[in-house]
Amino acid sequence: MAKKEGKALATVKVYLNTGIIAGLVGVGFVASTLIFGVLILVLK
Repeated sequence: MAKKEGKALATVKVYLNTGIIAGLVGVGFVASTLIFGVLILVLK
C-alpha cells in the first residue's frame, strides 16, 4: 500500500513540475515575442 502511494505521489510531482516548466516556457515565449515586437516598432 505505502509503495503504491509513494509511486502515485512521485507521478503527481512529475506532472506538476512538467506543468510548471511548460507554463514558464509559455510565459517566456510570450514575453520575448512582445519585447521583440516592441523593439521592431521602436527601431522603425
